[in-house]
Amino acid sequence: MTPEDVMRLVEETKGGPELSSENKKTISLMFDGVEEIVGLEHIVSILNGERSHGGDNVLRAYIGLEPSGKAHLGWIILADTIKKMLEQGVNVLVFLADWHAWVNDKFGRDMKKISIAGEYMTEVFRVLLGFPEEGEEAGQIRFMKASQLMDSGKYWERVLRCSKGMSLSRARRTFSIMGRSEDSSDDDLSAFFYPAMQAADIFELGVDIAFGGMDQRKAHMYMREVGDRNHWVKATCIHTPMLSGLKGRGGGRMDSFDHKMSKSDPNNAVLLHDTPKKLEKKFRKAFLEPGNSDSPVYEIAKYVIMPRNGTVDVHPKPEFGEPSSWTGAVSITTDSTAVVDSAGGGPDFTDSVEAAATFVGPVVLLGDLVVEPVISDGEPSGPATDPGGAPGPATILFLRASSSTICSSVILSFSNIAFTLLPTF
Repeated sequence: MTPEDVMRLVEETKGGPELSSENKKTISLMFDGVEEIVGLEHIVSILNGERSHGGDNVLRAYIGLEPSGKAHLGWIILADTIKKMLEQGVNVLVFLADWHAWVNDKFGRDMKKISIAGEYMTEVFRVLLGFPEEGEEAGQIRFMKASQLMDSGKYWERVLRCSKGMSLSRARRTFSIMGRSEDSSDDDLSAFFYPAMQAADIFELGVDIAFGGMDQRKAHMYMREVGDRNHWVKATCIHTPMLSGLKGRGGGRMDSFDHKMSKSDPNNAVLLHDTPKKLEKKFRKAFLEPGNSDSPVYEIAKYVIMPRNGTVDVHPKPEFGEPSSWTGAVSITTDSTAVVDSAGGGPDFTDSVEAAATFVGPVVLLGDLVVEPVISDGEPSGPATDPGGAPGPATILFLRASSSTICSSVILSFSNIAFTLLPTF
């Protein structure tokens, strides 16, 4: 959603037209780039003078994440959403769902490893966000483990209340939030408590905004059902776009999100720790279909590159068309299709896509890890530094595709594409 889309939704929401122009702008900037907003009336009511869920005038947001592995490109989208809310004075909690990870069999249910992964996740988000101020006040960020919240007997009372009235079939329909199929856990009773635990988290934390990827929508909708049943305050729910894995969607069910980029399948994901050589190998196998906006390479351009760089300059080999600039989501697909059409035919259709790419994400200094930037020829240029010569928190990012993409009896050849990310994290 663009700020204009959000503004239109505000006008259609109860109490929205009564908001000051400044508060309308705050909401539009806060939720710029999200895929969906559910229950915006709660935020509107607070900005119209009612108290927040915390009993004051501070808006509080939460995202629950299982500590379960290495950071991938999707974390950048979440970090962008967090940053926009912080800039608009929202207090944001990154909730490290350690017991949820245990229920979901992460790290063989080894809580020591899960705890270490939670510490790692905290440091990665600090880096991605540029080390924002931490605390309980407006515009600050917090990190909290689920195990801290669960020490309270009141929490487990809330879990029971969230479970009351939920059928087993209803619980199964939420299993996609764990990356599981509906029939995967008949021998694991703890999995059936997961949606109730997630709903209880939101109510117990007293937040006004619950956000996550679109894969968390079912959990949030269940939370809102529970809120209606118990007459509890319901948080506004924000859902961010989901990046597909590099292999593409492959005909899977859209509501299962089994196509999403995930750290559990490192060969299908862009990990922020990947070396340029490893990323080049991954992008050679990435699915890219001209004109198909669901192709993962287009999604990366749309959700990660374009918001930062504004345009993508495409310089195909002369026999495959003229240079062009992609300036938006529509341009990404229509312009690439035009390049294909100008090729005037080519080999037969194949589902495989050959694309060489070098991608360098934010520089993170965790332990001995230093990710290095690359120059236009794809060779490392040394550790990233700020103007003073010290290692910087981010670097220039390049996505470079150099070989032919074969699809639908035509050839789309990228001889030199550079997606450039300036150090804005």
